[in-house]
Amino acid sequence: MLSNDCDDARSASVSGMLEQIRSFLTVVEEGSLHRAAARLRISQSALSRQMQALEHELGGRLLERMATGVSPTAGGQTLVKRMDVVLASYDLAMSDTRRALRGDTDQLRIAYLPAAAQQYVRGPVREVRRSHPETVLKLVGLSPGEQIIALRAGEIDVGITNESGELLAGEFYTRKLAETGSYIALPEHHRLATQDRVRLSNLKGEFFVSWDPQQAPGLDRQVEAYCKKYGRFRPKFHCPVQRIKQAFELVANENAVLVLPTFASHHSPPGVAILPLADAEVTWKFLVVWRRGRTGGALKALLNAMFTKVTPKANETTRLAAKARP
Repeated sequence: MLSNDCDDARSASVSGMLEQIRSFLTVVEEGSLHRAAARLRISQSALSRQMQALEHELGGRLLERMATGVSPTAGGQTLVKRMDVVLASYDLAMSDTRRALRGDTDQLRIAYLPAAAQQYVRGPVREVRRSHPETVLKLVGLSPGEQIIALRAGEIDVGITNESGELLAGEFYTRKLAETGSYIALPEHHRLATQDRVRLSNLKGEFFVSWDPQQAPGLDRQVEAYCKKYGRFRPKFHCPVQRIKQAFELVANENAVLVLPTFASHHSPPGVAILPLADAEVTWKFLVVWRRGRTGGALKALLNAMFTKVTPKANETTRLAAKARP
């Protein structure tokens, strides 16, 4: 309790000194206590008490009283020179902080999964640029693991990611943007590569591409859970990769197989066949994660654009995947 009282007293002291310094700068600008008091809308006696308190705090005279008004002493001139910059910086910091708390900033930093950029990011970003031309949009393609690190470090404002975003649910706002079906990437010479669709149960004994847990936390566990539930087997995993390009290279060169969400199935790398997965229950969430606090300005516009215009398309991909069920 005593500590809180001391903190309150220090806060009041700092606030009071800032008010006194602002009043002092006004006095110097006006060259008169009378005119400064009128400008500040306080009595001249109250302004005089502020100046006396400030001089007492700093340990010397700041103003020379003359018949024609007042002028700063050498110490007063030093205070003017230093505090003009300090107060301008302070005011800017307070203004920026208030705008940030309102969710209204002059830039919006967006991270996204590169494989999903075309379907989920391009349209909403274009709309935000139209509605908030004064806001600088900074876009960066990051893996799910990289997005988690960047969000926690305050380096991005919003992440567009996969299920890994659920790890941040206790720290950030998270909302499901879509839930999509699955595809399977196979070597083009694979025995199943000519099929219309593939079931997980057909892939028992295959080596599945593994993901670096730092880049895609929990993804291997999810693939394993789906294989157990719908394929009735425990999958074997190949050495972990960090990027989808590496994953496709393993499929083409090492005869591995890769489970893909629908939004990543548009790739057509050489040596790889990409087929719909017949198990419609094997789905993948696509999440938007953003910092807690008031959501306004460009961020609010982005979220509105994503959830009103992108989600119907995502639901359509899920519906089409469901049609693959025999």
